[in-house]
Amino acid sequence: MSGPSSRQLRLQSWIPPRFAWTTAPDVFCIDVPLGDPDIVEFMSAGVCEIDFLGTKKTARLMALLLDEKSLRRQLREAVWAPAKLKPNGSRIKAGTKVVAHCHGVFLLPDGRDLCVAVGRSKPLVPDAWISAGLKADADALLLEHQSKVAEFDEANDRKKKDNEDFYARNSDRKKFEGYAELQVAMESHFQRPVLTAERLLPSLPRAAKFTQPTSGDLERLARAAIAAIAASGWLPSRDGNYAGILPGAAGRRSQGLVSWVPHPGLPSYPEVRWAVQKRLPAALRKPRIEQMGKPKFDTGTQTAQDSVQVQGFDPVSTDLKDALDDLQLDQSDYRNRVDDVRKDAKGRGFEAIAWFQPYHVWTEETWGIYFDARKLDDLALSFLDDFKSARVHGSHSLAALLAFGLTYAHELFHARVEAALSWAEINAQQPRHLRYKERVYQALRETPDWLEEALANWAAWSWFKAPGIQSLVARMASNAEGLGRVVEASLDLAPPGYQEWRLGHQPGTWRTFANQLSTGNPKITAAGIGLPLESALTGPLPYDFQPADIPLRFVGPGVIADRLQSHPATFNVPPRRELERALKHFRHSLDASGGKGGHQKWTGPDQRAFILPTRDPVSTGVFRTFLHHVGIDKATYVRQVRPNL
Repeated sequence: MSGPSSRQLRLQSWIPPRFAWTTAPDVFCIDVPLGDPDIVEFMSAGVCEIDFLGTKKTARLMALLLDEKSLRRQLREAVWAPAKLKPNGSRIKAGTKVVAHCHGVFLLPDGRDLCVAVGRSKPLVPDAWISAGLKADADALLLEHQSKVAEFDEANDRKKKDNEDFYARNSDRKKFEGYAELQVAMESHFQRPVLTAERLLPSLPRAAKFTQPTSGDLERLARAAIAAIAASGWLPSRDGNYAGILPGAAGRRSQGLVSWVPHPGLPSYPEVRWAVQKRLPAALRKPRIEQMGKPKFDTGTQTAQDSVQVQGFDPVSTDLKDALDDLQLDQSDYRNRVDDVRKDAKGRGFEAIAWFQPYHVWTEETWGIYFDARKLDDLALSFLDDFKSARVHGSHSLAALLAFGLTYAHELFHARVEAALSWAEINAQQPRHLRYKERVYQALRETPDWLEEALANWAAWSWFKAPGIQSLVARMASNAEGLGRVVEASLDLAPPGYQEWRLGHQPGTWRTFANQLSTGNPKITAAGIGLPLESALTGPLPYDFQPADIPLRFVGPGVIADRLQSHPATFNVPPRRELERALKHFRHSLDASGGKGGHQKWTGPDQRAFILPTRDPVSTGVFRTFLHHVGIDKATYVRQVRPNL
């Protein structure tokens, strides 16, 4: 294909799309208008009963009385189709009831029709393809409608009663009674409240349909899905994740669905990263490092491939506090561990606890923020020790919150610096990151002018002073003034550069640093006036950067790490090997004839299949689809499934 039409079928995103495929052989799809009067009740109740009315011919004749595209007509026709709702292994008798279950409702690209996923049996998990929010909206809308119908019927009954009383009193006008009854009947029919899904439009998931290739080839499947996404007219996904649903029996040339949340906002940071990688490969190290770049600590032996990914945090999120509640640190060898971590912090700063691996240097599988789990526990013990000398009554949970929160905020700043340089690179179409790291960051290492580390520590202080965190720690400890001194002392216990963190309070520091990023020079030249570029770091960003965009992992075992990796609020995605064990736990078998290239096909006892990409880590979309596939939520996986793997 060539010309303008081929350009229209290109996915308008630099992010390579990632599909989470699941098969649903017992599900079929029908299209109904957005204004169908029964769709909201089907979504809310989850079921619809259909009666067999006489013979198939009789049923079809009666179905003709309904609108051809209506939900009820298509469900009535489906009860006679063996591949849809027709009962197996028994003779169909008049009066037999068949139950259709609602598995999902999606808005199609024309904006006028809905694709309804229908099954013979109840979905394994209620919110598989209907989110809890959408279900709640449908429930509320149905209740409101039922109230309006009750009021309407009550008003009609009053009109009928009033008419009966009037003509009973005025027998001379009895001849007009039939007309009055007809008028009430017409009002009852034409003015009766009708419920449609139009008010649910903002909550409805989007989906595009495509013809499944009969071969089952996943590459062809992906190409068909990409063409459907591109032709939909909707914006692509923010992070490149798409859910692929393959309804119908295997081998049939049926329609597939691909669903996603279009991203209408500013360009996402994941797309900015991929634009650099595809449009400006000279900006990246050649070759990029494939192994974890862990500093040489004495602890931590777990490999990156075996590490759970933890959810990136909004710096003021209460998820951390919830996950760390009632935590008790291991205090064995307390004094030596506290002394050692303070020595490490004085020599290396927060990089003694955690480090950031930029994607310009590390591969997609290994970039991100890493924590040495043992050292993180040691830092928390150090805070506990500081609490005593500062007369702060603080818990182990507070010490853990400070240790993780301060370190994470510091490392997240390094990620924001790389993001700012990435944005500059795609605007200038010239490399920036590697030049800055060599000419500025390395040149100023361990000097008072090492601004990136100073401002990263300032970011840690800003996290602590944020109103939400201040309110939180005030409830967790006494002596807020003493706690502030403890945090200040921890930031001061660091090498040159880190120690200058209070420079973050001065606007000129940010201008100087922004000029270092832009020019690759440590000093401002010319008239000594830096260019006004500081808003690239301090103002509203021209792209959508979220903490969750940065992978976050732990190396080695630790009390805090174990808690964050095992709490639903902070657990993000498991490593691929763990997901394989989870599939075996749910009695799935690897199908050697299924997966191809970078995918594996795992088939369950009910013949539904899950397609697992072989890359590590798995995406959030793949993990979410896996949870839906096996019929559990993340909390159940973390608390009940993981301990048994």
